[in-house]
Amino acid sequence: GKDTLHFENIVLTQKGETLTYFATVKGQNDDKSVAFPSTAESDKQLVFENVKHDYPQKITYTKGANNTLTAEISGNLQGKVTTERFIMVQK
Repeated sequence: GKDTLHFENIVLTQKGETLTYFATVKGQNDDKSVAFPSTAESDKQLVFENVKHDYPQKITYTKGANNTLTAEISGNLQGKVTTERFIMVQK
């Protein structure tokens, strides 16, 4: 009724040394994917950025303790710095 569901298709592509995160959201960007090239990688974290995108400009995945994975989207949203976190647990 009052809930909003978002559905996003994600594709990771490796070209040479660059890993790129492609996000496609139905009804946004003419249903075309938006590319976020990786800007930092470590054993516990992947960071993807596209400073030209409206929001988010940065997507971070961090591997945590107890089989957790935190996805964080951040950037400038309507003139305000915004961060949203989504914590996932492997079951």
